Parts: sequence; structure tokens; C-alpha cells
Amino acid sequence: MTVYQGYNLHDLEVQYNIVGTIESLDVYQAQYGGLSAKTVERLGGTLDIAYGDDPLQRLDAFAAASPGAPILMFIHGGYWAAGDKAGYRFPADTFFGAGAVWVPINYRLAPAVSLDDIVDDVRSAVAWVYKNAAEIGGDAEQLYVFGHSAGGHLAAMTLASGWQGDYGIPDNAIKGGAPCSGLYDLNPFLHTSQKDYLKLDAAGVARLSPMQNLPPAGTPMVMAWGGKETDEFMRQSVDYVAACRAGGAVVTTHPYPDHNHFSLASELTNPD
Repeated sequence: MTVYQGYNLHDLEVQYNIVGTIESLDVYQAQYGGLSAKTVERLGGTLDIAYGDDPLQRLDAFAAASPGAPILMFIHGGYWAAGDKAGYRFPADTFFGAGAVWVPINYRLAPAVSLDDIVDDVRSAVAWVYKNAAEIGGDAEQLYVFGHSAGGHLAAMTLASGWQGDYGIPDNAIKGGAPCSGLYDLNPFLHTSQKDYLKLDAAGVARLSPMQNLPPAGTPMVMAWGGKETDEFMRQSVDYVAACRAGGAVVTTHPYPDHNHFSLASELTNPD
């Protein structure tokens, strides 16, 4: 029996088991962790700045050479249940060269908290950075968000309209974003193993799916994904691009045919 997009339960589970598409996640974690440690040695950075009371409500800031620089916030993946900003400090080298502040963030993780709580954390981090931009060498009027995988979903949820006033920031606080290899329609997670810790229902899917919470018209976006990801991961990106464009967002796409879901981040060492 098909349950979503023509897939039965088994095949849908395979489509969303993204770790199953590679030989070892540890290889990538070690690679990015090692690069990140070297970045901290070179650039220093201000690490583990609190934007909330929980130990996971922390962010890093790697300042640009000159103050008043654009700010690029990064949201890590891990299916909302794992991952850490410490493995994504290495792109600070690239963005330092480009004259931008690199700000990777952490957030609380499922199942200890709900997906609503996680979205709230990320939006709270955005609000903190906007209000404290000068303290980290940035310009609040040049704030952008970037996320990968589950972080792509979270970046997209910060690009959505209607939440900013509740956090004390203007509707146009975020000037653009790059949700990459993300999860933009949460309907499959009513069926897959992720349902056990996400605790989603139909109302939660509508509230928390970027496909149903699009960015405003005119929003500039960059979206990338790997050609060696599963068909469903790639379809989610393609469908979200189409929906954002239909809503008036200005979307540039960068599919990388030779990359898998995890190797894609290595492009963040490439100044181009």
C-alpha cells in the first residue's frame, strides 16, 4: 500500500534514510571537525555565545576583517536530533576572505524538545543576532541564513513570513537565505521512523512545513543539493524551488551531480 508520493512504507523509509546512501558518516564528521579545529586556531572567533538559557542555545561568531560586515548564520543538520555547530566552523575561512561574519548556531534537539521548540530556538537565535549584530562585527541590515539538511528546513522556516514581530525584529530582518538539501514537506515523517521522536500530527506538518510557509515575494535565495542524494531528497528541493519561485522569491539553484548529501559541505571551502 502506498503512503506518500507512490511509495510504500519500506521504500519510503529507504528514501529518508540518508545515512544509508554513504559508507560512513564518521568520515565526513572527522573531516569537517578537523578543518573546523584548524579554523579556530587561525581565526579564533568568539565561541559559545548564549542566545538563551539552555546549554544548547549557543552560537559562534567569526568576525570579518572590517566591522559592519554582512552576517551569514549557519544551521546544522542531523534530522533535528543530532549534530553540532562545532563541525561547521571551517567555512569561516572562506567567508572571512569574502568579508562576511560566519555564525554557526546550535539548538535544542529532539526528542528532548519538540520541533516547534527547535524552530523557536532558531528564530530566537536570528533575533539575538539581529539585535546584537554590532557586538559580533556585523551589520544587522545585512543578515542572511543558511542551513543544510534539517538545517535547510530550519533556515526555510526563518525565511517564512509572520513570525518576526513576536521576536521583536522587523519583517524584513533576514535579507535572503540558502536552504540546502533540506526537508521542506514534513508529510513523509508521519509515516517514517522519524515520527517516533518528532511527534508530528497533521496540524504540526502544516505549521512546520516550509512548503506551506513560503518566503515573501522578492526574497533572494540560493539552493543547492547533491546529485547522489535519494530521489525524495532531490524532489523535495526541486518542489520547494518551484513553490518559492511561484510565490515570487528569486531563487538560484546549484545542483552538484557528483556530491552526496554529506560531501556537499566540502564546497564551503571553495571561494567560488
